[in-house]
Amino acid sequence: MSRAKQFYSLPTVAMEVLQLTSNQNAGVAQIKECILRDPAMTVKILKSVNSPLFGLSGEVSDLNQALALLGIKPLKLLVLGFSLPKEMMQGIEAEVLAQYWQFSLTKAVAAREIATLQNRQFGDEAFIAGLLSELGALILLQDLGDAYANFTNKVLQEHADLSEMEWSTLGFDHAILGCRLLQSWNLPESLVQTIRQGHPSSGIEFTELSPQAATLRMAHTLAEVLAHHRLDLMPQLLDQLTGTSHQDTATIEHLVIDIQDKLHQLASVLSVALPEGTRYGDIIVDAYQQLSNLAEDVAPPLAFGNRDTRDRVVRSDEGQCLVETMRHFVHRGGPVTSAPHTEKRPAGKQGSQSQDECEVEPLPLATANLEITASREVLSKMSAAMQRCRDQRVDFSLAILQINDFQEFILLAGIEEVEVVRKVIETVAMRLCDGNGQVVPCGDSAVAVLLEGHDRHQTVSLARQISEMVGVWAQRRPYHDLALSGGVASTYVPPKSLPPQEIFQAARRCLQASTNGGGKVLKSIELL
Repeated sequence: MSRAKQFYSLPTVAMEVLQLTSNQNAGVAQIKECILRDPAMTVKILKSVNSPLFGLSGEVSDLNQALALLGIKPLKLLVLGFSLPKEMMQGIEAEVLAQYWQFSLTKAVAAREIATLQNRQFGDEAFIAGLLSELGALILLQDLGDAYANFTNKVLQEHADLSEMEWSTLGFDHAILGCRLLQSWNLPESLVQTIRQGHPSSGIEFTELSPQAATLRMAHTLAEVLAHHRLDLMPQLLDQLTGTSHQDTATIEHLVIDIQDKLHQLASVLSVALPEGTRYGDIIVDAYQQLSNLAEDVAPPLAFGNRDTRDRVVRSDEGQCLVETMRHFVHRGGPVTSAPHTEKRPAGKQGSQSQDECEVEPLPLATANLEITASREVLSKMSAAMQRCRDQRVDFSLAILQINDFQEFILLAGIEEVEVVRKVIETVAMRLCDGNGQVVPCGDSAVAVLLEGHDRHQTVSLARQISEMVGVWAQRRPYHDLALSGGVASTYVPPKSLPPQEIFQAARRCLQASTNGGGKVLKSIELL
């Protein structure tokens, strides 16, 4: 993140326009003079204003007309859109960049169209939120190169959720990375929060989102369906759209056609290339056909949190090479000049490996601890608990407790006994925290203990007491040597910019460190 802040900054003109438009005393003439200092920016704005995107009846020939017809807000958003640092896009393969722009622009246009469909007045804000929301992916493409590009292709092939796979391999996702960069640019906090909360990886349930964030969430889902061919998300999209605007199927089809048209108009205005053969009308027909077929069959498992899919992606050559590349990046403090590259092994030669292939040792976080998962239930309850802590201005802490040597425990005690142990942990935890907590399963072998009003030291003490009391209880069971490992993450008055997923991953990493050390020492961290 520190490197991104250092190397990717907004141009001077864009920063000045942002400052002027945030100043109520600034006049239109000042804003105009500022933009005119960048002739290329002026040309792009006029070209955009005269495009079908804005639907103006006459031709706009200068910035005075543009400001008079559009107002300051849309012009401000255009300046932002045209001011993305060029360094972010240099050196990225054309095909990869085209895929990025297809998803990003589809999301931006969809956000604006959905806001219009719902008679909302924040269409321009929704558009720029969609346009800026995927910048983190550009940073990762720039800094991790082919390793990240190959990984994203693997994720698309598996019809998996990119952010979920990023958390499982990198320990963070492109969404939070992008939001931190936007904060460093001093963009309005309301915009950054809309982007963060509107992304599915925020862990906030759709029904709990603000109208702006909900619109962005729907735009993200629709972009996944159209640009990434995630037809499995169609039921979720229909529920979101019909639940907020009561639109019928025909209206949604028209929405998709409008998005297709404006997507290409916007790409032309921004002078960016899109993948050839993009026909969203055909994709939406396929999506409805699949939806019809599923209605006649048994409902498939939800795509989110599908362990088999996650395991395939994380343990794949692409997933392991991404982690190895990230290791090199962290070690060297900058982009890897020759990213590790993995070739598919020919059938029957799984034991051999060429020098060009990525030699990766098994990663504790990405493999041995995969059963520790942040389910929707965990993230939703964490989000609600963190909001209560913000309202009351108190600490929030998360402790993840895991059964040591879980496979051996299953062989000795049986899978049914896992639920018994969970119940004991829950009973002990609730008794020790005086009811100011929640216990939620997070995978087969672990539970998450959510604590409101508990700081780091209190939570560590409580987790140790739970472990000790469960150990005493286990003395009367066949598995008398049962032990727990633990990881704790805490924050004082959780900031709105800190997502539940980030706290979960911090506690998970502490748990991994504890497990690697034999499970006898409880590890903890405090997030600022």
